[in-house]
Amino acid sequence: MSRAMRWAAGAVLLSAGACQDFEWGRRTGNDDGGTWFNRKSGETWTIECTELEGDDRRKLAEDLADALRRVSPLQPERVRVEHDDERSIVYYGSYSLNCDEHGSIILSDAIKSDMRFIRTLSTGEEQYPFFSARPIQQPTPDEGPPEWRLENAAGVYTLQVGYTHNTPTLRDRKRAAVEWVRDLRSRGHEAYYYHSPDRPLSIITVGTFDESAALTDEAGQPRYSDAVRAVQAKEDFAYNLENGFRVFRVREDGTRVAEPSFLVRIPSKKPAAEP
Repeated sequence: MSRAMRWAAGAVLLSAGACQDFEWGRRTGNDDGGTWFNRKSGETWTIECTELEGDDRRKLAEDLADALRRVSPLQPERVRVEHDDERSIVYYGSYSLNCDEHGSIILSDAIKSDMRFIRTLSTGEEQYPFFSARPIQQPTPDEGPPEWRLENAAGVYTLQVGYTHNTPTLRDRKRAAVEWVRDLRSRGHEAYYYHSPDRPLSIITVGTFDESAALTDEAGQPRYSDAVRAVQAKEDFAYNLENGFRVFRVREDGTRVAEPSFLVRIPSKKPAAEP
C-alpha cells in the first residue's frame, strides 16, 4: 500500500474520533511563451481518501467505500472508487474552488471540514485508513484519439518537445496536450501525447526512432543521431516547452539557456486491467 495501512479483510466499521469553460488560443512559441487556453472559471477538486496497492486492493477499496457510505454526516452518493492497473483509490465529494489574487487555490470551508472529519475515522482498532486524506484536483478521463497515444506509436524513442500541467491559467492539461498534438498533426507532423499515470503531467512528442537514435561518441559521451538532430533543428521542436513557454536555466556563468528537446523511450503497452 502506498499511503494507507493494511487491516484484516471483512466488514469495515468506521467511527469518528466547479465547471470549466475554455477559450482556445494558438501557442506563440516565442520567449514569452503562450497559452493554449485562458481560464474563465474555477476548477473542481475532490478528497482522495486513500490509495491502495496489492493483490487485494480492489476488495479493500470497495469495503472502505461501503464503510464511508454508512458514516453520518457523509453523503453516500458522494463516495466513489476508481481502479486502474496498479492501484485503487477512494474519493469523496466534488468541490468548486477558486484562486486568490496571486493565483493560489483557495480551499473552501466545505472541503477542509470534510477532509478533517474523514481523517479522524477509524476501524475501532486504532487504525486510521484515511489519515492521509488530501484535497486534489478531480481526476479527469484520458482523452484524445487512441492513434495519437504515445503507447501506440511504433519505435523505441521519440522526441519530447513539451509538456502540460495544471496551473492557475491552464486548468485541463490533458485537453491542452491533445490540442497541441492536434495542431502539430494538422501541419503534417507525427506527434503524440502521453498522460502520465503517476504524475499530474502530460507530454507531447514528435517522431519515432529506433535504437540508433541514441549514440555514444569516441569519448564515451552520449549524442543523438543525425535524424534526431534534424528534427531538433526545426524551430517548433528545438525546445521542451512548459505549457507553451520556453523554460530557461541559468548556467554557472550567469547566462540563460532554454531547455532543449530530448529523447524519451516510448512506453510499452500495458495489458488490460482485469475486471
